[in-house]
Amino acid sequence: MIKPLLLLFCFLPLVEDLHAQQFRVTGKVTNASLEPLSYVSVAVKGLTIGTTTKADGSFELLLTENRYEFVFTMIGYRQQVVEIVVRNNDVKQNVILETVGVDLNEVEVKAVKRDRAEEIIRNVIRNKEKLLEDASSYSTELYIRATQENDVVRKKKKRSAAPLPDSAVLELQRMSMAEITLNLDYQYPNKIKEERTGVKVRGNSESLFYLSATEGDFSFYRNLVKVPALSEMPFLSPISFSGLIGYRFKTVSIRKVGERKIFTIRITPVKLGNALVEGEVEVLDSAWVLLRTHFEFPKFHMPEYDYFSVDQQYEYVDNKAWLVTRQEFAYAAKAGKSRMNGRTIAQYSKYRIAPQFAPKHFGNEVSATSQQAYERDTSFWSQVRTEPLTEKEVRFIRYKDSVFTAHNSREYLDSVDKVFNRVTWKKILLLGQGMYRRDLERTIYLGPLASMYEPFNFGGGRIGVNGNYTKTYKSRKNIVLWANLNYGIRNKDLKGNIWLTRMYNPFNRGYYAIDIGREFSPIFEGDAWINQLRRSNVFEHNQFKISHGVELKNGLFLINELQFGMRRSVENYKTNSRWDSLTDGILVNNQAVAFPGYNAFYNSITLRYTPAQQYIREPREKVILGSVWPTFYVNWRKGLPGVFKSVVNFDYLEFGAEQQLKLGLAGISRYKISSGSFYNTKDLRLVDYKWMRQGDPILFSNPTNTFQLLDSTFPAFRRFYEAHYLHHFNGAILNKIPLFKKFNLMEVAGGGILYLPERNLRYIEGFVGVEKVLRFWTERFKVGVYVVGSVANQYNNPFTFKLSIEHFNKRKNSWY
Repeated sequence: MIKPLLLLFCFLPLVEDLHAQQFRVTGKVTNASLEPLSYVSVAVKGLTIGTTTKADGSFELLLTENRYEFVFTMIGYRQQVVEIVVRNNDVKQNVILETVGVDLNEVEVKAVKRDRAEEIIRNVIRNKEKLLEDASSYSTELYIRATQENDVVRKKKKRSAAPLPDSAVLELQRMSMAEITLNLDYQYPNKIKEERTGVKVRGNSESLFYLSATEGDFSFYRNLVKVPALSEMPFLSPISFSGLIGYRFKTVSIRKVGERKIFTIRITPVKLGNALVEGEVEVLDSAWVLLRTHFEFPKFHMPEYDYFSVDQQYEYVDNKAWLVTRQEFAYAAKAGKSRMNGRTIAQYSKYRIAPQFAPKHFGNEVSATSQQAYERDTSFWSQVRTEPLTEKEVRFIRYKDSVFTAHNSREYLDSVDKVFNRVTWKKILLLGQGMYRRDLERTIYLGPLASMYEPFNFGGGRIGVNGNYTKTYKSRKNIVLWANLNYGIRNKDLKGNIWLTRMYNPFNRGYYAIDIGREFSPIFEGDAWINQLRRSNVFEHNQFKISHGVELKNGLFLINELQFGMRRSVENYKTNSRWDSLTDGILVNNQAVAFPGYNAFYNSITLRYTPAQQYIREPREKVILGSVWPTFYVNWRKGLPGVFKSVVNFDYLEFGAEQQLKLGLAGISRYKISSGSFYNTKDLRLVDYKWMRQGDPILFSNPTNTFQLLDSTFPAFRRFYEAHYLHHFNGAILNKIPLFKKFNLMEVAGGGILYLPERNLRYIEGFVGVEKVLRFWTERFKVGVYVVGSVANQYNNPFTFKLSIEHFNKRKNSWY
């Protein structure tokens, strides 16, 4: 437990150095392309101490004040000596190692029948910088075809003499296929811009892999292979000096083509590592280039798949550069009785080496698709297919096209709508009844009888109805109206609200919303679950709220909200005495807060900005990919007195930043820092306080927003400073232990800091945990066990265990 806490203390600069006599010397070692180098030897002349760089190229040593000579050494790179002076402060020194042109044959140890596989790979590594330089910029046309078959594993039965008559049709019904053509521009090291010129999807494309070049780069000439669509973790390439330490190489076969030899080399991980691949490569002698590759990726780093492999072919294009001309991906997944098998081919053609791109050609828009691309006819696809269809794919296209024609006939669509609109007891009781009008593109939904009774509510059970109205246009604009009305049995009171939202610009997410209602609301909505059960956290809210949100420019979002509320105490409501007796001693302060009713009108404005935000442009919407920069935000809340007899008068300003950092093989870090204060508290009411949330009993809450062990919920009126840090090792430690690797466990560590001068509170917490991802078909869940500890100047919590279960949010691409 101590080591993760020390890691946290080193990372967060607000904590003092634990060794007053020593200072940290840190840095990062990279090659000339600024790619991190792991396993670099870092020694200090005249001392016996030293270290090696981590997976992200970083190193750290603790030294006293003096002048030192650091020696950086790695096979294949020129030794570098750097003088570092430590003088009453920490020192940061980054180092770039230069490759050397030493003939590796000069240092080989002679042996009888020695396998030259590692020597051959070393020659490829030595040559790869030239290969990358030759292909530093290009344009190409890309044809992608992805197919997928879904099946249900059934109990074995005796085979019949002939297959069932509908078995072939059932097989085609479970298939999906997508074809894409695109123009791809590339510039070293990681700039891409693609224009998808044709898109045809048949069936469900949700699990199809590699429908865009933005999904990842499978170049094994790079030190790390980064494929975000496959795994959050990058994979260590065997074609790297670090790979020489992480992999074993064995010659499988040697064949001659003309005067040259082609070596087939088997590559396996040296040990049970974390992010290592396995497979074979073909290498052409003298040229020392890859001709073919086949690699399989570790299952425990792929949330979506149980199996994944890539096959690549390289060719010498225009006598200028060795480039990939074909990639084939094979993938499979199984969940319960269902299984999925997929295959994607990507064919590259019409390369142009070293084209002249305009100065601002590569920007934040990395991919664009026009509406015309989705409307290509069969003659277009017949011309652009660079690889012929299989017999089964031909049958599937004919079947899907015929089904599409039939399913888009007026008679068929009317029959589908008739089934959807049919009133049944199952819908009335459990599912809810829907009514769809295709000509008007609208749906009306009424909740089921099972949802009409709410037994657990303030003041006892309530009976009510709910429903919604949805209208979605072809332009992706939409209108959603949601309403509910309920009646309290014990207090004979009527509650309900109506919520309307309108998406008027799908590309920049422009929307407005109106919310009108009378309901019970929490005083502190984000409080710990134990406090949410207390009546002291409830008040009656009659409100009218209007809000608007829009992306003003790429990465800059504005959210503006105006709200008027008539706030009333619920002290006079009748409650359940049996519940009181059951929770007596568990729920402390379980009485409603008494206060005179008042009106409140306030305005909230939030600005969020993510510099250099990359995105994909679709015909009618925008898909945000993220940025290497943090997201900065500022929020201002103003209580406006006098408006509709409002009495509140306050000003609150908060600002902060949050970011996700991908640290190579070391894992992924997330942090969030924030600070805020009230600048005006002339009339500040309980509902408008800024609250510091108590830690949840037993359950592990979102560590990037909450503290786990704060002993109580309390308000902050003056300046506070808050920071949270979370690091997912993604198996970097446990997966190197044979026994633990079988369980596919993931390690996590992090912590938080809270500094609140007005309470003289300095609070620090840290945690370590083990998580496991469970997949139920395409849905992912994560269960975790954690050990949490904290220290503070006013109290001290002992270490405690916590549990969590989280569902992966596909829309946010995040667990939290």
